[in-house]
Amino acid sequence: MVDEFIKMVSERNHFQNKLLKEWNINENEYLEFENILKFYVAEQGYPLEFLADSYSFINTMVMEETYFFERNKKYRFSSFEEVNQRVYQNDTYMKKYMLGLCISDYIWIQHLEILRWFEQDIKNQSELKRNSYLEIGPGLGQYLIKALRYGRFKDYLAVDLSPTSVDQCKKYLAYCGIDDAGYHILQKDFFEFTTETKFDYIVMGEVLEHVERPLQMLKKIRSLLNDDGRAFIATVINAPAIDHIYLFRSKEEVLSMAQEAGFLVEDYICITAGGVSMDKAVKYKHAVNIAMILKGNRE
Repeated sequence: MVDEFIKMVSERNHFQNKLLKEWNINENEYLEFENILKFYVAEQGYPLEFLADSYSFINTMVMEETYFFERNKKYRFSSFEEVNQRVYQNDTYMKKYMLGLCISDYIWIQHLEILRWFEQDIKNQSELKRNSYLEIGPGLGQYLIKALRYGRFKDYLAVDLSPTSVDQCKKYLAYCGIDDAGYHILQKDFFEFTTETKFDYIVMGEVLEHVERPLQMLKKIRSLLNDDGRAFIATVINAPAIDHIYLFRSKEEVLSMAQEAGFLVEDYICITAGGVSMDKAVKYKHAVNIAMILKGNRE
């Protein structure tokens, strides 16, 4: 099904055809991608053409928002309210949006590389005594599944604003044969989420750019992290999308905000969109994805 999907996308779009000629994923990633396509086609009843349309939809949206960004030097929207009803609470839009983004995780190099980096870090945690895992905005659950498979935590909790996202994530985890007794997914705005629990590992993949107050979000994550815990946080720089409302303009800005929130930056990676050089991305303000491994600063 992956081969059929790639052929379909390549025939429809010249740019994607060029990109996919250089596409390279390992065997496990190929099987994960195949499983996602089968879930949507066999389990959810979507034609493969709809999946290709959803992926094209995401690429077209990003292109349109990039044109706006280049002309206006800002994202189209700057408030959560402007995008909440348009995207997150719109079931029809959200399904197509989620589908396209999920597929991009296995095609766009910046998404692939960060997912690989996360998998390596979560595997490293399997040797440590860890009790509690929290994820903010799990989407379809690619990160959560890897944590469930490799992390060996006692308790797993995920929080997501979108009811569509929560529903799809639960269904996909069940399709993957993961017992729902092993985790809990809560449909909740993270800013309204309260708990007495302190977590050993907190994950948030590309959510920070979707909120008006990213510093406050990072501070809240820090307050929920055990002193010897770690956080895996990914976000984007100069990367317009319909629901990106906070514009990070440099990696220094992202790293500085993490430190201001009370974290120590143990490590980070930056991956450019489309494989352009980092110098070119910085000079022309092209999109860059950044992921950080953070620890609590005890000072």
